[in-house]
Amino acid sequence: MTKTSVPRNLTAALTAALLTAAAGTVAAPSAAAVTLPACSSTDDSTPQKDALHSLPNQRGVVVLKLDTSVNSLPTELHVGSWTVPVSWVPTGTANTWQTDGPIHLDAYGTWSAYVEAPIVKSPGLSTMLRGDVDYTVQPVVQAAHTDLAASDADHRTVTVSGKVLGRDPYTGQLQPYTGLATVRWLDETEQDPNAADVQLAADGSFSQPITVAGGAWITVTGNLGTDAAAQVSGTAFCKLAPGLGRIDGAVRLDAKTSASPVDSGATVTLSGTATWTEQVSPYIVHPLAGRTLQVTYSDGGSTPAFSSSVVTGADGSYSVQLTVSRPGTFSIASAAEAPYFTNSWGDATQQVRMPLSITGFKAALGADHKVTASGKLAATESRSPGLAGEAVDLEYSANGRTGWTRVATGKAAADGSFTIGAANRTSGWYRAHHRASTTYQDQVTSPLKKSRTVSRVTSLKITPQPVAKGKTLTVKGVLQHNTTAWKAYGGQRVAVLFRATGTTTWKTVTTVTTNSTGHFTAKPKATKDGTWVIDYAGNSTHFASRSAQDFVDVH
Repeated sequence: MTKTSVPRNLTAALTAALLTAAAGTVAAPSAAAVTLPACSSTDDSTPQKDALHSLPNQRGVVVLKLDTSVNSLPTELHVGSWTVPVSWVPTGTANTWQTDGPIHLDAYGTWSAYVEAPIVKSPGLSTMLRGDVDYTVQPVVQAAHTDLAASDADHRTVTVSGKVLGRDPYTGQLQPYTGLATVRWLDETEQDPNAADVQLAADGSFSQPITVAGGAWITVTGNLGTDAAAQVSGTAFCKLAPGLGRIDGAVRLDAKTSASPVDSGATVTLSGTATWTEQVSPYIVHPLAGRTLQVTYSDGGSTPAFSSSVVTGADGSYSVQLTVSRPGTFSIASAAEAPYFTNSWGDATQQVRMPLSITGFKAALGADHKVTASGKLAATESRSPGLAGEAVDLEYSANGRTGWTRVATGKAAADGSFTIGAANRTSGWYRAHHRASTTYQDQVTSPLKKSRTVSRVTSLKITPQPVAKGKTLTVKGVLQHNTTAWKAYGGQRVAVLFRATGTTTWKTVTTVTTNSTGHFTAKPKATKDGTWVIDYAGNSTHFASRSAQDFVDVH
């Protein structure tokens, strides 16, 4: 039962490096760290049942348990080849004593031990009580802590640090020894624990980064050493409490396009910022950095017109370019990162102006100075929006090249057809113009020249004035038209119109034809007071015109 002894010839060298349990030589953790006091061995804490055994967690203290009465307690303890004088103190348990302090041996090890005690009922006889004495270094985990109190989506690696030292069974002092610290952790999302071994530094310290998924329960264990001069038995562990926490987050994906609307076939830039916000006060916002976002563009087809991915920058920003052909919606998605946050989405609507054509454009300029135009809008791409309500302008230019002005606006019907009219127009060039809207592109027709010759009725003279009721008036004047200059316009019918005083309606009294010099004469009768005027209705090539009004007093 006796292990090979190890001479304590290195004790003097180790003494200079000894640390007491109360020494405060461990570096202070960060404000967010979780710290614990030193932990001692626990795997040998089950009370031994032998008559002679070491006190758990106090290697150099020996316990004596007697099942029979003795005259006196033994004064010598035989351990291995050593005989150690001892004195005993009660433990508080019946028939059980322990040495009044740790015993001193010259070598570490687990040794067979015995004592001899006289038996009360048998004078001259003694009983021999045997057992094992554990005289090895006891591992102690000291000041284990993490550098973070909680993990989050951007901080999943935490560093577990501390010291593992050995407590001498006689002096009780702590000293470094060659060994390992094992860090074990169980993530909240896992069923099986993880483990990582780390070699202790010369002063017994260790530092081990671990990657976790959410919160975690962390245990640090000091393992058996390999230092031949400091034999270690058992293990010691510290369970960090409270366990590593978790900071939940909520992701937000902002998105915008560089321009909306744009013409079909244009390249747009989709950009935005991805952030996540802590779900506890003070709700700190962090960039969602280095994440892959899925970007799609749907424009009404059975499958997305575009699908790609983009990685966010250090500030959470992202940008991607693509060519759009039809109006649609961008969708931006980030994958869930369990258990910190779930999937998130964002979207941005992209308005795209579709191409169209204007067909069948016609324009007519009437003698009454009214222009009437018509035509039809037609979408040239499939899945284009409807045309109802699209505005169409009728525009005018004197020379057909420059100075285009809008004279009237019409609305397209559901089939794209439109009709536009405008009064008080002159000869010139006319065209239809669909100005760019949110749904359709700019489109203009070729101009059409529409012209008529201007006419005028001049030199109106009505005699006599005043005139007696029932008498005949003589109405004279001249009709002219302007070809290159004002000239007589003969062979044209003009109407003599009369409006009685107190009425608003003009009535035709008679019509006459101009002679070759453009002159005309009419002989209407005067029946009441009123106003007279000469009206030329125009023809297929000439504008209509009207003379100045002349009031005639009838008595």
